[in-house]
Amino acid sequence: MNINRKKWWILGIILVAVTIFLTLLAAPNSNKLLAGSTFGKNPNGYGAWYQYMIDQGAAIERWQKPFSALETNKNNISYLKILPPQTSKFYSLSLEEIDWVKQGNTIVILGIDAPPTVAPFTTTQSYKDLQIKIATTRRKESQINSILQDDHGSIVWQTKMDKGKVIYAVTPYIAANAYQQYPDNYQFLAELVSQNDLILVDEYLHGYKDREVITQERKGTLLDYFTKTVWMPIGIQLIIITVIAIASKLPRFGKPTLIRKTQIDNSQAYIQALAAVLEKAQCSDFVVKIITKDEKLKLQQSLGLGKGNIPNDILLNTWQQTTGKDSKQLQKLLQVSETKPNLNYSELIKWLKQWQQYHSH
Repeated sequence: MNINRKKWWILGIILVAVTIFLTLLAAPNSNKLLAGSTFGKNPNGYGAWYQYMIDQGAAIERWQKPFSALETNKNNISYLKILPPQTSKFYSLSLEEIDWVKQGNTIVILGIDAPPTVAPFTTTQSYKDLQIKIATTRRKESQINSILQDDHGSIVWQTKMDKGKVIYAVTPYIAANAYQQYPDNYQFLAELVSQNDLILVDEYLHGYKDREVITQERKGTLLDYFTKTVWMPIGIQLIIITVIAIASKLPRFGKPTLIRKTQIDNSQAYIQALAAVLEKAQCSDFVVKIITKDEKLKLQQSLGLGKGNIPNDILLNTWQQTTGKDSKQLQKLLQVSETKPNLNYSELIKWLKQWQQYHSH
């Protein structure tokens, strides 16, 4: 298998991996979908509370259409929204919902986002003659119209808008199935939503739709379908990967540049390698001896004393007579290998510069 085929295999594997990852990421989680739904039988569902309201004779219905499908001329309605945990941070009232509330309706929102505090996770809050169990540390800064609150902030509060109002709660589980042994919780939520003639529970938020809604949505264009499914991000990824793959196969603009092979100087490479070993081993005495011998030979040749190994005193006397300068400093340079063989890096550089000065004279 050649290199090009290997590249295509790698691109194919990456493409498959990305597709699987996006599919898993976008796949619906039924447990999260049912959190807060009156169809849910799990502890985080509201099936038991919905049955409780029916047993109480409440005028309650499951609303399985978009909010925009509500008849705006009908008022005195309570609209209950129990936010799934994954949507609470991004939720805010729409202008359409605000206008509807102002006409004399109520929206109750359970699970509104709020920061955690140092409050105990489980507390019991009093409301009239009820004792409500609250299982969360999240609190909103104390609100003026609080319904439930403690020293750490508001848990349930309301905001009036003209003829209507909006009620917020920091926990989505006030009357979930897990609280069936706490009847006061069920009665508390019932009082919040029973202040109007009709109660609508938003099930469209949890993915439940009437047949007519499903039929209308199916009439949308193919592009609308893809934008609402996992295939839209997968298609974008496919396009990006395809463009990168095509670009990688295109030649560069202009004539190809030939890469010249670097000529390796074996002697220089050997010297550099040896220097690195000596530096790591801290063997500067060896370097000092070799350099001293070489520098002495250069100096005596410049003085016409030949290449033989002559005594230091003859070299010193000849240099002093030739230059007319004192030879004490030169003698120190020649004797460094004996007096101080292990020089550190800065001392070694200084010593070499001194030798250069002697050669320049």
